[in-house]
Amino acid sequence: MTSSPMPSPPDWPTGQVGYVALLGRPNTGKSTLLNTLLELRIAAVSAKPQTTRRQLLGIYSDANTQLLFLDVPGVHRPKHALDEAMSHIIGRALEDADIILCMADPTRPQGDEDSLVAELAASAEQPVVLCVNKSDIASAEELDAAEAFYLERLGSDTPACRVCSLRRPALEPLLAKLLPLLPAGPFFYSGDEVTDVFERDLAVDLIREVLLEELREEVPHTMAVEIDSWKDTGKRSRVEAVLYVEHDRHKGIVLGRKGSMLRHLQKRAGARLSALCDRPVELRFWVKVAADWRKRSRRVQDFGYGGRK
Repeated sequence: MTSSPMPSPPDWPTGQVGYVALLGRPNTGKSTLLNTLLELRIAAVSAKPQTTRRQLLGIYSDANTQLLFLDVPGVHRPKHALDEAMSHIIGRALEDADIILCMADPTRPQGDEDSLVAELAASAEQPVVLCVNKSDIASAEELDAAEAFYLERLGSDTPACRVCSLRRPALEPLLAKLLPLLPAGPFFYSGDEVTDVFERDLAVDLIREVLLEELREEVPHTMAVEIDSWKDTGKRSRVEAVLYVEHDRHKGIVLGRKGSMLRHLQKRAGARLSALCDRPVELRFWVKVAADWRKRSRRVQDFGYGGRK
């Protein structure tokens, strides 16, 4: 569940405050929208599905508003224990939310996953705002088709907005539709906080982002990342992480010829972690086999995909 607000001191800011669940099929641009809105890369982004595997809180604040965005996995039909865990995370976010931001990708034909998204949003008790993303690359016909598909299922009176999640100014109309739906009250977090997630948890997601970018076919989807050691020495951090694969043949792919791929992955991920931490990060990977871990509920929970408590 989301964290409960702490007692507020007399000078604590108040305004329009609430949780917004980002709901959509995989690769609709939910994480990109969050990064752009916060003007900070806290959510992993990839062109491949299932980049987001757990809930991430992004906090947007101005003088009179605090929007608490819940970025969750993309909606899809579960196939194994990992998928079931992600579905549970989505359900909990919808329960916690004050508003559901239903995101659509007009560049892909609407199908089964879109119907699932619309069904979840329509059955929720909270107000829904429809966000049709990728307006910069979709045709007018594609934008109209996506909007019509969702409004038919959500209700024609559902507020709708077309945006490009890569452009910060393009998100202002969306914010304008969200603000009137927020309850009034004290801020849950100080105005300078952007997330409640620790550096090492963000690091896990950014490492997975690199794996998705660099490795082929199904290999990155079968992988889990675990931070084994994190030592700060003042001017730099030394991090050791374990990359778990499901099969021995995948281990060879991750290692590469004489360890060349593993060194490449370390370099790419280390640079991304250095940017996140704003200091040099020395990153070292180990590769281990955890056979069929996505099918094992206990393993899924051990890797942190059981949802936040």
